[in-house]
Amino acid sequence: MAKRKSKSKTSMTQQIAGIATMGMPAPVQKVAASKWGSKILLLLVPVLIASGIITISFTGGMPSINVNHDRAAAVGRDLRDEALKAAERVRDYNETPYR
Repeated sequence: MAKRKSKSKTSMTQQIAGIATMGMPAPVQKVAASKWGSKILLLLVPVLIASGIITISFTGGMPSINVNHDRAAAVGRDLRDEALKAAERVRDYNETPYR
């Protein structure tokens, strides 16, 4: 008798992402609960919280998530500036003759 392929089980990160996005629209839930989406979500959200772009406050026992657009723009400018500096260093390094 032929063996049936079983569906791949969802990982713990996919389950957590699915629970965390329960109140969001279905397409967002689907992406967040996907294999790569859940990993990116679990890596990206703490970075956004630590950088001050996202803040979480509790009012009456219910969490409220706020996005600071000004902080996001400032972080974006800083990242762009650092990327340009890194690109210049790489270009300068590649242009130096080998000894």
